[in-house]
Amino acid sequence: MKKPEAQNPMHKAHAAPRCGARTRGNTSCMAPAMANGRCRMHGGASTGPRTAEGLASIRAAQTIHGSRGAEMRSLRRHMRALLASTAELKGST
Repeated sequence: MKKPEAQNPMHKAHAAPRCGARTRGNTSCMAPAMANGRCRMHGGASTGPRTAEGLASIRAAQTIHGSRGAEMRSLRRHMRALLASTAELKGST
């Protein structure tokens, strides 16, 4: 026996509007839609920082670590210069 609508806590979730985006199988997505009319998988994610502080923090985070850091870029420049000078010396003999 089904519960009446007032007692079923999931009634609103089941009655929510659906996304409707086309899936890879060419069917409509049946996930619950957000305010923009699409679900979290089809267009509800963040589009990145908007404020100046947010953009600055992203720029700083991208240059702190790994192969994208300023230290690694300078090392790669130095290595290219060394390789070029080595090739120049090798070619002149």
